[in-house]
Amino acid sequence: MKLHTAPNPKTDQPATTGGDSPTATKAFAFAKQLAIMLGLLLAILQIGRAIGGSIDRQMFLHKQMLALKAGQNQAEEVNRELKDGLSSYRSSSGIERLARERLNLAGTDEVIVRIAK
Repeated sequence: MKLHTAPNPKTDQPATTGGDSPTATKAFAFAKQLAIMLGLLLAILQIGRAIGGSIDRQMFLHKQMLALKAGQNQAEEVNRELKDGLSSYRSSSGIERLARERLNLAGTDEVIVRIAK
């Protein structure tokens, strides 16, 4: 980098102060390029880290979604069984069976016999 001042009256050429040699200019340009490359490398590494974290998160969420779907399917199966049981208990024979099994009731001419284990 050259700094120019008013021309020297004796030589009629511009006077320079702090003139840089071509080697120093090349070194400065190389250092500048190296700094830019390091900055870009750092940016690429950060992008890679972000993508890796995103992939891990997607895998975790996918496993969680599969677990929730399995739970939903199980809940739907229990719901179907309860609906079937409810429809069977709406009839008089279903109510009678419920009374016999759960409440240990018997008809007027029946006797309940329990066998101890």
